[in-house]
Amino acid sequence: MLPSIDFLEDSIRRYSAREIPLDGMRESAVLILICESESELYVALQVRTNTVAHHKGEISFPGGRRDVKDLDLSVTALRETNEEMGVESDKIALIGRLDDTCTIVSNYRISPFVGLLRGVDLDGLFSKADAEVRDVLVVKLATLMSAESRVWHMVEQSGLPKATRAYSFVMDEVEYLVWGATARILTNLFHILDLATDEIIDEEGVQQMNDFFELFEEN
Repeated sequence: MLPSIDFLEDSIRRYSAREIPLDGMRESAVLILICESESELYVALQVRTNTVAHHKGEISFPGGRRDVKDLDLSVTALRETNEEMGVESDKIALIGRLDDTCTIVSNYRISPFVGLLRGVDLDGLFSKADAEVRDVLVVKLATLMSAESRVWHMVEQSGLPKATRAYSFVMDEVEYLVWGATARILTNLFHILDLATDEIIDEEGVQQMNDFFELFEEN
């Protein structure tokens, strides 16, 4: 079932996010920005440039490291979204947060927040920071939630190949792959929506997400 914006907001507000102890990692936050335009829901993603310090060329949510001036991590998520995508913070309605996740290579603990933009015109909405963002991708939520988008991506863990949940989609005849922490965050979002309807669509992906979380929870 494809969610309405009210159903999505209610589901996120009801969810109790799981937190991972910082334990020497660096604090960071991202924003899952859901845009409602002409009764369709979209997710704002970005392709990172090849000049950023970490995760060059990968697809991510807007976000970054917590600044000393940030009162909390929600401020970090909103500030970074404004800096990277040009969306003004006061236009975004924060509705909750998802489970923490981590990046292995760059050693960040990521706290994901969910924000809504209702009834917007997507044309001219985004203004990217060229030094950090190569492209802004505004993808239909229905596309990302579809069975066709769910794929497996091979990564190396402890010297061994491992298949991990990822999401693939095509825009303007270009194929994109979302994997790693961003894919885990999407899996978490979709699982929350599944829980609200008592229907688990991606059992393997959810189990893998939970296994990853427990590695850090135990430590």
